[in-house]
Amino acid sequence: MKCGFYEMDITPKLGSIIPGGFAARYAENVQEPLFARAFVAETEQSALAVVVVDACGITEDITLRVRERVAQLTPIPAENVMLIATHCHGGGPTLNWGEEVVTDPEYLTLLVNRAADSIALAYFRAEESELVKGREELYGVAFIRDYLMKDGTYKTNPSRNEPEKIERPCTELDPEVLVIGVRQGGKQIGTIVNFANHPAIVAKSNISSDYIHYLSEGMKKEFGQEHVTVFINGALGNVNHFNPFDLETYQPGRHIIVGERLAEAAIAALRSAQPMKENSLACASSRITVRFRKPSLEYLEAAKQTLESWGDDLINRTPKTPEYTKVFYAMQAFRFMADKRTQRELPLQLMRVGDVYIAGTPIQMYTEFGKAIKKGLPSAAMVSAFANDYAGYVPTPDLIGQPGIYEARLCPTSALEADTGDAVVQGIIDLQAAL
Repeated sequence: MKCGFYEMDITPKLGSIIPGGFAARYAENVQEPLFARAFVAETEQSALAVVVVDACGITEDITLRVRERVAQLTPIPAENVMLIATHCHGGGPTLNWGEEVVTDPEYLTLLVNRAADSIALAYFRAEESELVKGREELYGVAFIRDYLMKDGTYKTNPSRNEPEKIERPCTELDPEVLVIGVRQGGKQIGTIVNFANHPAIVAKSNISSDYIHYLSEGMKKEFGQEHVTVFINGALGNVNHFNPFDLETYQPGRHIIVGERLAEAAIAALRSAQPMKENSLACASSRITVRFRKPSLEYLEAAKQTLESWGDDLINRTPKTPEYTKVFYAMQAFRFMADKRTQRELPLQLMRVGDVYIAGTPIQMYTEFGKAIKKGLPSAAMVSAFANDYAGYVPTPDLIGQPGIYEARLCPTSALEADTGDAVVQGIIDLQAAL
């Protein structure tokens, strides 16, 4: 099997909008640069590519543009290209969200061209390779962020100042760090790393690829500056770096520690890695239909009261004013009620590289669904929550409707029915038969 890697800078210009919050943040500095990092594999029978961009998210139209350009530049079939976002909260303007966050067509063109070109350059550099797979478990850098409180309520990221009010996390973390290592002439040229953790540690006015930068730097320090790390972020919908029982996890610079620890785990996984038993490639795609949630009459009445309480001053409620989130969610209730759509399609994609599956989904799924995908496939699997499109959070059904759970509140990034996660899991498992 021939393999190749390549990385290209996709850092936007200063002044660009940074997605990932209610308000628009404008880039004032570049703290850590952004990259598109590509992996290409080719046999006599097939070829496929995975390209990961440091971005909060990407939409399907971006994916289609990347695929079209890749098909023009290489023999790789468009349908065999997977585009993934890392979900960093210091990325460029790739999403529309709320009243202020909008995309920049100029930046999207740059991202599309460089993501596609990184695949082409990886393809042109592909050589016969030895592939290995390895795994480690990593603790202490990622934590479940939804908690059952002692008063019986649920809360996302409860206060670090009142840990005595917390009963327990709602579920258990998936600590797996899964790697695909690629060696040429005995030298490690690139690694695909899969781990689930929100890269929302750097989330102010600095462009930043968050802990992914320090993962890459740690791997380069170990294997040389030409080494490329393709990081696939996993089922992180209810996972981030905060531990309310450990104040150290809130300290500035935490993204450096997280990235360095992840690099150490990936290196350890490579040291104990085993050669792939299979030396073939496969790729399959499908589309499933899922339904939107609609607000109840009680929810709409509460939203109406919220908006009316501001009177004529409602027009002055912006993302930068106090209590704006109440206004935002109230507005979203009426938006979803007025939306004629009742359902949408989700693109699913499953690749197999040797013995390892790469499952591409567009939902910011809870860790439970990532575990279910891994359990349902016949060998080791990497799961992506930001592949080929962005369809928002998908919590477990028991947390939908819980007012203290951020990921479950009805809005553009949390709008799908409670059975969506199970449907995506089954859709990926069904794709395995198509391979």
